[in-house]
Amino acid sequence: MNYWEDNVSGRGAERVLQIIEWMAEKPAPVSFSETVRTLDLPKSSTLDLLRLLVATGYIERLSDGSYRLVRLPGEPTPEQRRWGTLLRHADDPLRRAVEASRESGFIAVLEADLGIKYIAKILPDREILYDRDITIARRPHQVSSGVILLGRFTEAELRAYAEAERAAGRLTEPTGDLMARVARARVEGVHVNLTGIVEGASGMASPIFGRDGRIVAAANISGPAGRVESQLGKIQPVLLACAAEISKSLGWDGLPAAGATEEAEKAVHSR
Repeated sequence: MNYWEDNVSGRGAERVLQIIEWMAEKPAPVSFSETVRTLDLPKSSTLDLLRLLVATGYIERLSDGSYRLVRLPGEPTPEQRRWGTLLRHADDPLRRAVEASRESGFIAVLEADLGIKYIAKILPDREILYDRDITIARRPHQVSSGVILLGRFTEAELRAYAEAERAAGRLTEPTGDLMARVARARVEGVHVNLTGIVEGASGMASPIFGRDGRIVAAANISGPAGRVESQLGKIQPVLLACAAEISKSLGWDGLPAAGATEEAEKAVHSR
């Protein structure tokens, strides 16, 4: 069903944008009456537009009847993997990180099939550099960006992932070791892979957070192994600043999703 063609035309489209923009500024859920009163909108059409925004996944209706914005246009959903907003916010910070580190920069996301997809690549202006064919699929546990992205999983989800990868013959390390790697990356905010899946390459990745404090992508700096290893102290603050800038631009307030840090620290210390 095309909700927009069936339900929005003319003034309605303007009011949809008005509601989304207004709700994006609100830190807490809003009520129907508050929406009507603040935006000076007619009750009947406003209720229809709120229902439309719920149906299309932009807002959700809570148990108390209030409404909360859950995504903006261009942001992905589990059903629609759209990365336009992320790419727009990531481009300038990633370019600055590549210029400062003089190594290759990438933005990675997790696909619906749990494969790693690189949606951005920026190469440094130097003769010897690391390039990557971003059309080749990687599994999360194989690369530093993937380990960071696995940090969005619950313990049960991560264990299920590890068991499925082992059954498929793609994971050889013990499940506990992978879980410890992911947990430590959550706590430290970075994951370093000195022996990359591509021979002679190393990389470091850091999480990019969405508005809700959950990991939506990973920023990655990679290069020739020996050079990256010798420059880790220089690359790490550049990478962290890049990921933090993108996260802030996406609306993250600097706080992790509820329980994420505690769960990660518990997993690390249980090893």
